[in-house]
Amino acid sequence: MDPIYFCNRCRGLKVGWNRRYILHSLGCQEWISKSTKLLVLTGLLSLFICAFPVPTSVVADSPASVPAKVPASSSKQAKPVAVTVKPRVLDADITHMLRNYVDDKERLPRVVRAIMASGQKYHIDPKLVASIVIVESGADPFAVSTAESVGIMQIHLPTWGRVADKENINLFKIEDNVDFGVRILRGYIKKGDVWGGVGRYLGRGDSLESQQAADAYVRKVQRIYGVNPEDIAL
Repeated sequence: MDPIYFCNRCRGLKVGWNRRYILHSLGCQEWISKSTKLLVLTGLLSLFICAFPVPTSVVADSPASVPAKVPASSSKQAKPVAVTVKPRVLDADITHMLRNYVDDKERLPRVVRAIMASGQKYHIDPKLVASIVIVESGADPFAVSTAESVGIMQIHLPTWGRVADKENINLFKIEDNVDFGVRILRGYIKKGDVWGGVGRYLGRGDSLESQQAADAYVRKVQRIYGVNPEDIAL
């Protein structure tokens, strides 16, 4: 399958010597600058890695496994921080959820890794993310809806397209789309509760019709998630 590139102005493009991609390369003013920035960033990162090698004896601990430090002047023990990522959620759990939706054997591990990484990064249960992926796109990274939502987590272009373009996010790339989608979901959840945030991810509005659609959407996600909502409370 030819690689897909997303441009907020030109939409989805097949990379290669084709008319649309060549016109995009010549016509979009940001194309050269972004490529240059990427080259410079790669060079700087390589120099940094060479200058400051990571000792092989150090193993990075996950946020959930690092105990909170207690100030020397305090006699009380710090309370543990509750997060939505649980040790029992493993790659195998997410693989089991998605295996009936992703036929490509090479793509499935990639989708699982993206969900697990973004869940850990934003402290959202990966099972919740996987449930939304299934409801939104059936785990299809190239899905495009009539409502102008794209990618595996169906990012709504009229709402988030400019942000994606500004941050050079390729919405047809699995890792970019999942990371951006989970970041959006995290913002909605922080404004209220988990299921309220899930409803707002769909686009819950003030109208009765919008609220009913959001409620139906939440119920679909809950059925796939299959766990008591209290288990993912922030």
